[in-house]
Amino acid sequence: MAVVPPAAAPSQPARPVDPEEVANLMQRSKTFLASGDLMSARLLLERAAELQDADAALLLAQTYDPDVLGTSDVRNTTPEPAKARAWYQKAAQLGSADAQRRLAQLPN
Repeated sequence: MAVVPPAAAPSQPARPVDPEEVANLMQRSKTFLASGDLMSARLLLERAAELQDADAALLLAQTYDPDVLGTSDVRNTTPEPAKARAWYQKAAQLGSADAQRRLAQLPN
């Protein structure tokens, strides 16, 4: 007797993106970045990037990029090139020309 997998639950329609919410997340993340709170900024940028915002994905990638962070970051933040690449790819998929350029510059 063949085993039939259960029917997939109907997917819920995606919540429409609120441009005001994205703008608020971006503003708050930039405030955190300016004050040196990279971890809080990343959380907000990730939320905005998940809402399909290319600028948020690009800025998030830069928080992991060794060339952007530099070698002597006072916050003791360790660059993570793999995460930078992944977020640059997401930003590029969302239409960011800056992310596409940066991807071309990253070492393999």
